[in-house]
Amino acid sequence: MLLEREVPRIEAPSQGLEQYTTPAELVIDMLSAPLRKGLLDGAAVADLGSGTCRIAIASLLLGAARSIAVDFDQRFGEACAYSAQRLGVSWGLLFVPAWIGSDIGPLRAGSIDVIVMNPPFGVWRRGADREFMEYAMGLKAKEIVALVKSGNLDFHTRLATSRGYSLNFLGTHDFLIPAAMPHHRSRVRRIKVDIVELARA
Repeated sequence: MLLEREVPRIEAPSQGLEQYTTPAELVIDMLSAPLRKGLLDGAAVADLGSGTCRIAIASLLLGAARSIAVDFDQRFGEACAYSAQRLGVSWGLLFVPAWIGSDIGPLRAGSIDVIVMNPPFGVWRRGADREFMEYAMGLKAKEIVALVKSGNLDFHTRLATSRGYSLNFLGTHDFLIPAAMPHHRSRVRRIKVDIVELARA
C-alpha cells in the first residue's frame, strides 16, 4: 500500500522501451527471496530498468545500504528523488540515466551485492530481456532476482548456467497492464510472468 501510494506509476510509457509499472505486490515478492537470506541487510542493490524506482526504494526500506536505479529514460529521475524523500530514504538512492546492453552499462563488476529487476520482456525489441540478464550476470552479484515473461524458463536456465549461476524458479504471477499505449485494446491486459532467482554457483 505504501509503494502504491507514494511511488507513482509510469506516465506515458514508451512501447519501444517496454515500460510497465511493476505492481507493488510483485516488488515485495521479488525482494522476499534476498530478504529471507539476509542478503539485503547493508547491501548495495541495483534496480536495472528502474522506471519510477519502486524496487530500488523498497530495497532501502527493507534494509539495503544503497540502491542504484538505472534507466535510460531520464524523466524518471525527478519522480524517484521525490518518492525517496517522502519515504525518508533519499540518503541511499542514486538514479543513473544510462542504456543497458549485454556488455554496456554504468556499473562496475563486483560493486553490487544484489540485483532485483523487471527488465523488458523482449516483445517489442527482440533480445532486450537477454541483454539485461547478461549485463546483470556480468556484474558478478551474489543474487539476481528478475521478473521474466512466462514460458522461457529453459532459455533462462541455460543462460544462467553458461554464466556461472544456478536458477531457482520462484513462481508464476499475473501481471496487470492498464491500457496506456496506442495498441492496447482492452482496459487492462493480464499476462503471465515468472519470478526467477539466480545465485552464484
